[in-house]
Amino acid sequence: MITISELSKKANVTLGTLRTSGRRPGISMPGNAGSIDLRYYDSIGLLNPSGTTEGGHRTYENEDIFKLQQIQFLKKVGFSLKEIKQLIENDDLDPVDHIKNQLNLIRSEQKILEKMERDLVGLLHSYSIEGRINWDLILQMLKHQQSGQMEMRECSKRWLGEKAEEVAKKLPNINDDNKETKEWIDLLKEIQSVMDQSPDSEEVQTIVKKIWMKSESLYGEDEQLQHQLWEVRRSPEKSWQLGWYPLDEKLLQFLDRAFAIYEKGRKQT
Repeated sequence: MITISELSKKANVTLGTLRTSGRRPGISMPGNAGSIDLRYYDSIGLLNPSGTTEGGHRTYENEDIFKLQQIQFLKKVGFSLKEIKQLIENDDLDPVDHIKNQLNLIRSEQKILEKMERDLVGLLHSYSIEGRINWDLILQMLKHQQSGQMEMRECSKRWLGEKAEEVAKKLPNINDDNKETKEWIDLLKEIQSVMDQSPDSEEVQTIVKKIWMKSESLYGEDEQLQHQLWEVRRSPEKSWQLGWYPLDEKLLQFLDRAFAIYEKGRKQT
């Protein structure tokens, strides 16, 4: 027989007050198994002490430790205290449906969290490109992505033909938190930093070469495809219709001049 303090040490939990069900408001999340109030569990009949000392202190048996470990585990995987009470106290209850429902809930929430994560990554990348949070642009893009999926597919087939699917798979996405996307964003920032120079300057042409080589690494030496992509990208309207992140028109015009100079130099060598 052990006291409540000894039980808390054995189970590695605290006696701090916690009055939650193990879920955050608005979205069900696994509970914090370390934040447990044994006194509260006693008050709701979830984990009652086996006895008390002469001084009135709660005491617990080994089976109480086992029950507390059950509670900790079920709380960790997202069950509410009410659900936990039903699962560990009702021997006639088939737990399979409850477990399947919780698993489906977690998987559904995982998809929601992944979408939230991608949106937050996109917001950070947009800030990196724009130097500010351009809410008008962000909200317009969100609306367009939600309502313009059919238009995006039709325009992609119209302008990129049989290469549309290949482009879709390889094209960097601003919501992706990967090396490829970050490298493209860094190249954009590099070219933005030299727009006060002439498009034929050595520094500008060095960056343009890196952009060209980066494009080659995605699509091989298919220059026709690269030209098709640039024809779409240089048009703010077409880029928008495809759901691509819109770039500043002055930047696009600057890049267009710089690419023309770069290609002329390539053909002469």
